[in-house]
Amino acid sequence: MANILSILTAVATVLVKLVIIIIAGLIIAAAVAKIIRRSKKLDETAKNFFANFASTAIKVLTLITALMALGIPAATFVTVLGSVGLAVGLALQGALANFAGGILLVVFRPFRIGDHVTLGGTSGIVQNISIFYTTLLADDNSVVTLPNGTLTNANIINTSVSDDRRICLEFSLAPDADLAAAKKIAVETASKNALILNALEPTATVSTHVEGKAIVKLTAWAKSADYAKVKDDLDREINDALDAAKIAKA
Repeated sequence: MANILSILTAVATVLVKLVIIIIAGLIIAAAVAKIIRRSKKLDETAKNFFANFASTAIKVLTLITALMALGIPAATFVTVLGSVGLAVGLALQGALANFAGGILLVVFRPFRIGDHVTLGGTSGIVQNISIFYTTLLADDNSVVTLPNGTLTNANIINTSVSDDRRICLEFSLAPDADLAAAKKIAVETASKNALILNALEPTATVSTHVEGKAIVKLTAWAKSADYAKVKDDLDREINDALDAAKIAKA
């Protein structure tokens, strides 16, 4: 009976240690992540990345500590961990590449959270840069998750870096349409838009005649934050003005 009680006591002691270690580890991980996210020296992108990294690292250390509390010798554990780590590393080369890519994205900052970018052919607002993946809210309101490793080797178009952005619109007209009148309508309509930067006056040109149609190209400038709205408004307004002037479209 005494032996059974001794065994139960030993087991209970180990279980209590495990619970304390795990709870303490989770609390510390959450506290460190919270401290990092409150830092005033880091921007939002770096805060999220390093908070996630620190939290994950502390949880891994907590797991190692818990296993050692079970009585696994440190030397044996390190040896096994090394062997397993090598095997896992080979199996998860893509994940490691994504992790390295995340570090590069945070260090070199080709984009930040909140920027409007085009990544891998998808355009949208950067929502988050985690340890392994970057999340975009695409222009069609879908959520797109992209691996960081891929992004470090891809073309990145960031349209939020500059304050101003050029808008280019093309209108297909019949080859016998009054092109001079069409250009005038496009410029005047664009100039009336309150969000257009009139310091850089809108211009219109006939860019080419192709397949029985003429292309009138309008160029105007707006604030980057207003780009999408201004482009949609101008496209609609100029088309309506061309229709009102009875200028034939192709």
